[in-house]
Amino acid sequence: MATMKIREARQAYTSQLEALRSRQRKLLKEKEENDARFKYGSGEEAWNGGSGVVLELSEEYRKRAKELQEKIDQVKEQIEEHVKLRDQVIELEVGIANAEVAKQQGEAMQEYGEEVAKCLEIARRIANGDKVPASDEKKLMDFNMEVYMAAKNMAVMNADKKHKEYESLWEEKEEEKVDQPDPHEMAGDTQINVEIPDIGMEEI
Repeated sequence: MATMKIREARQAYTSQLEALRSRQRKLLKEKEENDARFKYGSGEEAWNGGSGVVLELSEEYRKRAKELQEKIDQVKEQIEEHVKLRDQVIELEVGIANAEVAKQQGEAMQEYGEEVAKCLEIARRIANGDKVPASDEKKLMDFNMEVYMAAKNMAVMNADKKHKEYESLWEEKEEEKVDQPDPHEMAGDTQINVEIPDIGMEEI
């Protein structure tokens, strides 16, 4: 078992898969060449009337073909194992990313609800003829110009009443704001314990 980032584990499996598939292609090519030599050798001996050598060649080629097929089957199993492990890591990565997206969307909806509530409170204050910061007025204008104009019209009607002066509803909150992490980067950077099977350094 090894501890590494999901991104690193995915890359490790992918790299080993490339090596295994390259090994598989070489083995298949050698088996094909071995089979071709066997057929050609057998044909030549038969054409020359046979000398008994063909039996020795036949046994040698069959033995080599069996060895190659065993290696091909072994590599195939390794490839299937690596694909399975890599897919599990990818599934985990996607799951973590989706969970973070859902979390951020939930936070965004909550934040939007708070923004709406603040804009409506600003509209109420303006309608009462109270003084609010210019930045808060702009927030209301950007949110809904019709609501802003309606509040300003109401303010004219309440011009003779006693008024309050308010500080911004946003200033403190905006100072606390932090950037949300990228869900895919966050998932890729998550540390996990994984098994990276040894594919060996066998040469064909």
